[in-house]
Amino acid sequence: MTTINQITWDDTILPFQLDRSGVRGRIARLDGALEHILSRHDYPAQVGDLVAELALLTALIGESIKLRWKLSLQVRGNGAIRTIATDYYAPETEGGAARIRAWASFDAERLDASLPTFDQIGEGYFAVLIDQGEGTTPIRG
Repeated sequence: MTTINQITWDDTILPFQLDRSGVRGRIARLDGALEHILSRHDYPAQVGDLVAELALLTALIGESIKLRWKLSLQVRGNGAIRTIATDYYAPETEGGAARIRAWASFDAERLDASLPTFDQIGEGYFAVLIDQGEGTTPIRG
């Protein structure tokens, strides 16, 4: 039996099931991956928070679907935070590690610390792209 102390939690997505209540889900923790992504940019806290949230969502979705190549999520708006984009690349080998990247585009002069973080995006759209690789047509939504 595996105990909680034996599990390495860095950059882990762990499925779970609660039999009595019929609840299933996933717990995700992206420590090293998010640190790597955020350390390459000097994002203000509100931007970094949204980049981290979208990267986590991308990892959760990417890990739960049968993906052969890439899942991309993108949020675009007319607010101070213009774009947040993430890519999740499926493991190249069975049991291998997936890769993830994320970035944001924003107007620092328009950021307002008094506004809720999501309000910084304004009106726009959320896009999903599933690309299964060469010889397939990407699915967009």
